[in-house]
Amino acid sequence: MRRHCFLVTFLERLRQVWGGRRRHLAAEAVHHTDLDRGGFTGAPVIEQILFQLTSALASVGRVKTSSHVVSRGFNALALGAVAADFAVKYAHTDRADFLVGLIVFMALTVRTLLILGFGKIEGSTFLRRVACAVAFLVCAVASVAGQFWLGGPIRPITLLPLAGVGFGCLGEASNDMIVRRRCVLVMGCIMAAFGLATEAWGLVFKNIVSDVGATVYSMNKYRDPLPSAIAVWYQRRRSAA
Repeated sequence: MRRHCFLVTFLERLRQVWGGRRRHLAAEAVHHTDLDRGGFTGAPVIEQILFQLTSALASVGRVKTSSHVVSRGFNALALGAVAADFAVKYAHTDRADFLVGLIVFMALTVRTLLILGFGKIEGSTFLRRVACAVAFLVCAVASVAGQFWLGGPIRPITLLPLAGVGFGCLGEASNDMIVRRRCVLVMGCIMAAFGLATEAWGLVFKNIVSDVGATVYSMNKYRDPLPSAIAVWYQRRRSAA
């Protein structure tokens, strides 16, 4: 009888310990899954909201102002706020896409501030193209190196901001305003997609309002022709109709 009671007590104790361990592992798994999805609580949420609001307000100011210099200043503020948002995200998750976002938008912020501080860069086609090439190389090299430093493979999503920077630099380096507007439009769409994937809502708002929206308005205002492939497709469709 004593042996039977001891065995029952031991099995009950083992069940409690094993059940507690499983609940602990399940809670830990949920915690890590939440981090992988970019979940935050407490102070980080407040910081992100502030940075995202700053980026959104700066984007509106960039579109509203008629001064090119002030517009550049608002753009630098919006880019800096986006970089700060990614810094908060990366500090609490160590995710590669957040690190790439931090690197890319920090580099773009510095580049915009340099253009603001040194007017000769924007006035010279050569200097502007050099600045664009350097900015793209810094973003690409630092982003790839950062992911290797984290010890993981290059994630496909991290290529989105690099592609966006590439189109943005191509547009900035061109003296043809039609080409520039088309490149900015593509860049805005790509960056907005990256913002959606990383839940960077300030970045999404910035690109939809001050890049995509403003560019579409300018393309309509200056009667930009459709790109060749789209124009041919449109003409064929009209002919078939």
